[in-house]
Amino acid sequence: MIQRRRVSRICTVFAGAGFAMLAQGTGWAQTMGRLFPVAVPGYAEAPGVTARSRLHPEYDPAGVAAAGSDFVVYPVLAAGFGFDSAPVSGAGSSAFAAIRPSLRIQDDALGLAGFASADLTRYARGEAADSNDVTAALGFGIPLGPDRMTVGVARAVTAESGLGLAQSGGTAPFRVVMNDGRIAMRLPFGGFDATERLGVSHEVLATAGGIAPAFRGRTVLRESSEIATAPDRVLRWLVLLKAAQARYRGVVPDAGFGNSGAIAALGGFETDAASLWRLRVLAGVMRQGFAGDVAPARITPVFSAGLGWTPDGLISFDLAVSRVAGLESALGTPGTAVTSADLVIAEAYRRNLLLTATIDARAARIGGAAAREIDIDAGATWHVSRAFALKPRLWFALRQNLPGSPPREARATISMVWSP
Repeated sequence: MIQRRRVSRICTVFAGAGFAMLAQGTGWAQTMGRLFPVAVPGYAEAPGVTARSRLHPEYDPAGVAAAGSDFVVYPVLAAGFGFDSAPVSGAGSSAFAAIRPSLRIQDDALGLAGFASADLTRYARGEAADSNDVTAALGFGIPLGPDRMTVGVARAVTAESGLGLAQSGGTAPFRVVMNDGRIAMRLPFGGFDATERLGVSHEVLATAGGIAPAFRGRTVLRESSEIATAPDRVLRWLVLLKAAQARYRGVVPDAGFGNSGAIAALGGFETDAASLWRLRVLAGVMRQGFAGDVAPARITPVFSAGLGWTPDGLISFDLAVSRVAGLESALGTPGTAVTSADLVIAEAYRRNLLLTATIDARAARIGGAAAREIDIDAGATWHVSRAFALKPRLWFALRQNLPGSPPREARATISMVWSP
């Protein structure tokens, strides 16, 4: 009876969360950090925070430690197969197989962490969707006074649709090569904290996808300054100033965007990160100006809001809603605002069985038409032993007016993971 009530509670949470997501409307926020599933300073979340990343010593890989040091290497080999209903726009369904080797390194004494992975996917009938994606990141946490400075560099070869990076395992028409570097510093000053972030990225479309050559590559420089009241209070007030510059390979007349600069001012608050409910809200405006006569300057309302609920160590609920403009949006929509939402639910049904459900939604105007994309993803991670795990997944996408992408796509996969 207890087991039956527990299953009922999981189903209720999943269904209720899905309804809440649809009520919020469409939208999606993407950061490069989601490409890295481990703690890399400057990019990804530290482990042990929520049900998705909580540490379980009896099942987590032990790694290979170097004698006499804190340096540990964690190799992983994943192999999977599945079925995709529309791997390429206009093509039929196809089976596929994938091999994903990865390597994680960590040295707590040096404040070092790194991650590298390759994704080699082959389709039986949709060869145009075959991929050889490589992702790598390296970060340092450097002690600096009462706090620390983080430095990170990354390179990724991944897929992108007209609205952003493909994170849920589906196909996307544009192959993107990204090189990224960032540095951040946080310093406390009595009753408030100051955080400075500086980043530069170079993004190139490896496939044309109908985009003019002038806009297949860009370099973006981003800077942000955040001032927040001291973290020992229940509620922290925040002020955020952001600036960015983007440079493209060339300019196309009447394109509506081009070399540009932007500045934004936002204010808001956040609650205690260790509380049962966590809320962060920022809102403001961004002004984006364009070089030459490409387009008039634009002032766009922008915001981001995040809601988290962690009643215990076995379940977590995270909802993020945002509206970003210009330089912060996807490579395919650099001159327009992208509204987005991201919902993730994780349930540790047992210590060796994690259930997850994700809904990603995003919307913008592409070529004057409203474009939308919604991804629904459900999966599980079952640790049969410390060294072996099974990961089944179901994924479905609905798209409207998204160039190069099929209007509907479904995918079912099962992966086997070996962690020696």
